[in-house]
Amino acid sequence: MIGKREVYFFQSFKVIYSLNKIYKKNIKIGKVSHQKNPDSNKIKETKNYVIIITIKGVMNMEQEDIDIEEYLAKFIKTPEEIEQEKREEKNRLLLKGYLPKNEEYNETPRSPMEMVEQNPQIYIMEECIPACEELWKKNVYTFMVSDYLNEDECWIEVVIDNLSDENKEILFQLSESDIRRRDYHRGCMIFGVNKVGKEGQERLLELAQKFQMQDVPYGEAYYTLPEYLIERGCYKEEPNPDYIEMQAPWIQQSSPDELGARIIAYDEYLASNQSKKTIKVFDSTKVTKPLEDYLSETGAIYEDGRVYLSDYHYQKHQNYVKSLTTSQEHKHTT
Repeated sequence: MIGKREVYFFQSFKVIYSLNKIYKKNIKIGKVSHQKNPDSNKIKETKNYVIIITIKGVMNMEQEDIDIEEYLAKFIKTPEEIEQEKREEKNRLLLKGYLPKNEEYNETPRSPMEMVEQNPQIYIMEECIPACEELWKKNVYTFMVSDYLNEDECWIEVVIDNLSDENKEILFQLSESDIRRRDYHRGCMIFGVNKVGKEGQERLLELAQKFQMQDVPYGEAYYTLPEYLIERGCYKEEPNPDYIEMQAPWIQQSSPDELGARIIAYDEYLASNQSKKTIKVFDSTKVTKPLEDYLSETGAIYEDGRVYLSDYHYQKHQNYVKSLTTSQEHKHTT
C-alpha cells in the first residue's frame, strides 16, 4: 500500500493517482488539470501533485499485489538523477566528436516548418543548424534531420517534389566521396556527410550552399483556391473513377519474399488515390460566406489563385518574387 490513493477514471484507460509517498522524494510531477470525467465532477485543480498513467485493460484497484510506487519508480527520477544523466550524455557525445549539445535541444517528432525555423536550437542538432538555415532562406523546406542516434554522420532530408527542377538536379548530383545520399521516407531523400563536429557542420553547410532560391512548395505552403475551400467543407463526394480494390497481403498465401514485396506494394496503394472509393470535389453551393471569412478563420492569404496557408509561407513566397526582380535587374546591369 502507498497510503492515500484517490482514483478517478477518465476517458478510456487513464487513471490519476495521488502518490503521497512520492512527495517525500520532493518530486513534483505536475498539477491535475481541469479535465473532468463526463460522469463525475470530482476531478478539479488541487495543490497535490499527481501523475497520469496510461494502462491497457482495466486495473482492479483492490489488488494488493500491484505495487504502484515500485512500478512508477522505474520511470520517475529525481532532479539530481536527471541532471546527472544529462551530464553523462553530454560527455558521451563530446567523446564521439559531436559539437556540444544545446541545452534547449529536445528531440521531437516532425514539427511544422514555421516552428522549427523560429526555434532551430530546440528541434535540430548543432551540426545541422547552419545548413538548415541556408536552405530555409532559399525556400527549401526540410523534412527531417539526423540526430545523435546516427553514428558518425549528419544529414538533412528533403521532399523531392518540394524542390524546383534546378534543385532536384543539384540534389541528384551530390556524389563526392564523403557525401551520403540515400532514400529514406517515401518521396524523400537524405543528403549529408560522414562527419560530425565542426568539420561535419561546415561540410554540410557547403552542400546546402549549392542549392538555389526557389518558390515555396505546393501542398505544404499553399493550395489552389478550390482545394482550400474543400478543406473548409465546401465539397461533395463522388465515386472515384481511379479506384482499384486491392486485397491486403497478409490474408493471401505468400512466401516470405513475396509477402515483403506485396506489403510494400500495398503501402504504396494505400498512399495513392487509387485506394479511395470516393473523392471530394469542390461544390460552390456549399460556400456559405465570403472568402475573407474562410481565410480569417485559418490565417490564410489569397493571391493570384493561390491560398498561402499562413503569413509565414506568404512572406517566403514574396522573398522568392523579390529574388527574381533582383536577378533581372542584375542581368540588365551586366
